[in-house]
Amino acid sequence: MEQQTITMGQATYELRRVFQGTRPLSELMAERIVQNIPAARSVDGGAGHEV
Repeated sequence: MEQQTITMGQATYELRRVFQGTRPLSELMAERIVQNIPAARSVDGGAGHEV
């Protein structure tokens, strides 16, 4: 279980996350980070505009 406290202004939020399974937390976090990486884009703006 992971617990975290976040304060925004006068409100305080307590977050609790429970992980089930045999995979370690570091592996789950790494997978989540990879999922949030945006797809690569062409530097020159895409196909059809080559120089």
